[in-house]
Amino acid sequence: MLSEIAGLAATIAEQHVAGHIGSLLPKPALEGKQPVRDREVLRVAAAVVLIAGGVVGLAFLGLPDMATVAAGTAWAVLIMMALFGSNWARYLPILDLFKPGP
Repeated sequence: MLSEIAGLAATIAEQHVAGHIGSLLPKPALEGKQPVRDREVLRVAAAVVLIAGGVVGLAFLGLPDMATVAAGTAWAVLIMMALFGSNWARYLPILDLFKPGP
């Protein structure tokens, strides 16, 4: 298994060096394989909905403004970590959607 993966990595490297970016692996290596579905848009949408819902829920608790901001930020980071794992910081611009207006 490991030698097969190493062979595929070497093939990808050779094809990349040769400039064959569109065909990094030979067609027989890809037969019977299905591409992984890209669900990034769904995860971003879920993050926006969950963060917004959490912030609205915090508003009903009647906490002081500073506590609401701190808890909302912690909630947002927790949601981002849960949905995006170790890549969560890459999605920090989502939090710009929740900044107050001008």
